[in-house]
Amino acid sequence: MQKASILAKLFSAIGSNDLPAAHSIALEMARAEANNGHHAVAKLLQGSLQPNGNGGRIWHTQSGETMQVGGIINALIAVTNLEPIERVVLTTHARRELDDVVREWKARKALERKGIRRRNKLLFYGPPGCGKSLTARALGRELALPVYTLRFDAIVGAFLGQTAQRLRQLFEFASFTACVLLIDEIDALGKRRGNPMDVGELDRIVISLMQELEHSEPKGLLVAASNLAGSLDEALWRRFDLVVEFPKPGRTQLTSFALSHARDRGVAPSPTLRRAIAASSTFADAVRAIENEQRTVVISAS
Repeated sequence: MQKASILAKLFSAIGSNDLPAAHSIALEMARAEANNGHHAVAKLLQGSLQPNGNGGRIWHTQSGETMQVGGIINALIAVTNLEPIERVVLTTHARRELDDVVREWKARKALERKGIRRRNKLLFYGPPGCGKSLTARALGRELALPVYTLRFDAIVGAFLGQTAQRLRQLFEFASFTACVLLIDEIDALGKRRGNPMDVGELDRIVISLMQELEHSEPKGLLVAASNLAGSLDEALWRRFDLVVEFPKPGRTQLTSFALSHARDRGVAPSPTLRRAIAASSTFADAVRAIENEQRTVVISAS
């Protein structure tokens, strides 16, 4: 039954022309075969996913257009378990701005008819664990779009010019595909130029990234997230249509979020959990504390 369930997911992804999701599911099947000791089968499945001799895969968009995406599919991870945006804790300013982005998406055809572009390149910055990636995923759910996150190990090349070429493929994919594309920890690609300790190739990558942002028009949303805003190149900021800060939550806000989240997951606020919540400094810390409490309760009852 488990294999049938995975196959059903694969067929559904193929039927909806969601190639990155199909690729992700196929890799999951290959890993499962390897874990079961079927290494020859796993090798065959993984080999079937490699680009063929024509230089890469052909992506067929819902509008009937085609594009060659090469190995960039390997750099995308399909994201599931998307939270409703109403449940994401945001500042008043951030919620107002993102509500406007959602309205622009829903009115995109009317805006196009008037020659007005909607905002489609967003930068979220702030300390880790404060909701940047969660908000990007929630936007995908709100806009009814698939969400993909970028794997940096698959896009950063060892050879001169390789990363810039893959960046170009990534932005081409975003321009053809209605999705939310999350570039998490964009600091790895967009560091401030001019550091004498860096090699010249890093500066060229930053320039390539800025050029792609400047000239691209994502069909859905491109969301970049940064934990180290101070390290980003100054010229990178103006390439985004909207910049949103995600500050650390205050104590009252964090406690309210944690107790509400625990209640939603059926976790009683024991003294141990309350102490863990009090020691938390981010939303991610609080969620981990609740998950730890859940595990403790289940193990104790077994």
